[in-house]
Amino acid sequence: MTAGDALAGRRILVTRPQGQADGLIHCLETAGATVLHRPTLQIVGLAPPPLTNPRADWIVFTSPNAVRHGVGRLPPAVSGHARVAAVGPGTAAAARRQGLTVTAAPRVGGGADDLLRESAFDAGADARVLIIRGEAGRRQLSEALRERGAVVDEWVVYRRVVPTGGLAIPREWQARPLDCTIVTSTSGLSGLLGMAGSGALEWVRKSRLVTVSERIAMAAVRAGWDAPAVASGADDEAITRAVCAALQRESDEQDRQGRAEGPRDDPGR
Repeated sequence: MTAGDALAGRRILVTRPQGQADGLIHCLETAGATVLHRPTLQIVGLAPPPLTNPRADWIVFTSPNAVRHGVGRLPPAVSGHARVAAVGPGTAAAARRQGLTVTAAPRVGGGADDLLRESAFDAGADARVLIIRGEAGRRQLSEALRERGAVVDEWVVYRRVVPTGGLAIPREWQARPLDCTIVTSTSGLSGLLGMAGSGALEWVRKSRLVTVSERIAMAAVRAGWDAPAVASGADDEAITRAVCAALQRESDEQDRQGRAEGPRDDPGR
């Protein structure tokens, strides 16, 4: 099977927000998949309060959404002098597309722990760090930096909102098994659970779930999924590779079970 047909015949549900799923959908369709896009989150930009201290040694973006809604609001005095860090390669790529030079970011994976392990991210005692994030985001990074002795400010520039209405799965889709569901945040998972009616939720839960962190995978297990697959990163290519690998393993396991059962006797003979 070539890269171009690795997902041939596979039916995949993508739950990323509107405007943030195009690249992933393109990767999946290039690999042969048929994709249904049903956003389970809506991203709403917020106007943060003025910065009390215009000086920063580091600006840390916690997601591509933080880049999208934060860069244009940064005073030149801050953005012109601070070094830039990102929590993952996807966030770093979003920052570079905005013309920023990214000094520190994990090459694979993503999250506070991965960034804190980067030697280039030397925000220690007395360093002033501005973290740009979403509302109700995790506080692990800010807490760790304060333990290092850094002076941390946080700027909330967007919130996540569950779209109104249900999941709206077409009847022709729900009439056949779904191969894979992709969820890239715990908020997106919560939105999916809230938007899906009982019939649609049962249909979705029978699919292989692919996500981007062990934390989301654990939440999915608690919500009824079996053995979610975790991609090596949150970028489109990493997620697509994880989908291909997970569905290939599933096919291989079904083949092994079929061979173990052996041919069945024909009752008509």
